[in-house]
Amino acid sequence: MEEKKTLLILRLEGALQSWGDHSKWDIRDSGEFPSKSGVVGLLACAMGMERGNPEIAALSSALHMAVRADRPGVRMLDYQTVQGSPLYNAEGKPRASSTVVSPRWYLQDASFLVALELPDFWRKRVEAALKRPVWPVYLGRKSCVPSRPVWEESTEAYAGLMDVIRNYPVRMREGDDPAPQTLYYECELSQDGAGRYTRPDARISGDREFELRTVYRGGITREVQHVSDEN
Repeated sequence: MEEKKTLLILRLEGALQSWGDHSKWDIRDSGEFPSKSGVVGLLACAMGMERGNPEIAALSSALHMAVRADRPGVRMLDYQTVQGSPLYNAEGKPRASSTVVSPRWYLQDASFLVALELPDFWRKRVEAALKRPVWPVYLGRKSCVPSRPVWEESTEAYAGLMDVIRNYPVRMREGDDPAPQTLYYECELSQDGAGRYTRPDARISGDREFELRTVYRGGITREVQHVSDEN
C-alpha cells in the first residue's frame, strides 16, 4: 500500500477571484484555475513575508499543488480607470492622456479545492500561518476577499494530490444538483487523458519574476455530496 502523506487542504471561495496568467499593462486577465504564484502569494501574506523576500521563491520551489474546480465560476469583465500624471506606456514614454481604461477579468462565485504537498519544515509554517494570518489574504487580487477561511485541514487520509482531487468531498450548496458531474482539475503530475499546458506562474524570486510551469488538466466524473461549513 502506498504510504500516506500529510497534505494541506484549502478552499478558495469568494464573490470574485482573479488569477492572472498573461496580464500586460492595461489588460488584466484571469486563468481558469488559481495560479501557483497567486497561491504562493497568499501563503506569503499569511506568513507576513515582504515582497522581495527570497523565501518566497524557496516556498514556490518546495510546493506541489493540485486544484479542483468544485464551482468554476462565471467569467466577468470589469472596466476600471487608472489616473496619474504622467502615465507611461509599454515603451516607458508618457501617454497623451492622464486616464487609462483598464479591462479586468474575474471569476465570479467560484469555489476551488486546493491540495498542497510540502516538506515538513514548510508545511508546519504554512499551516500555522493560515490558521492565524499575519496579513489579510486575498484570491489573486487584493480586491478579491475570501468569503470563508481558506484553511480547510491538514490530512493524512489521502495517498497524494490526485487522490485528493478524485475523492475529497465536493463543495456544494443547498439547491445545487447532486447528480454525478464532471469536475475539472489542474495538477503538476502527469495523468492519463489529461491535456498538457504551460503556465508562467512559478516564482523564481520574491519580486515579479516567473518561469514556465508544466501542468496537466483533465476531468473526473463522480457523485457529489453537500458539504457545508459546519461539516
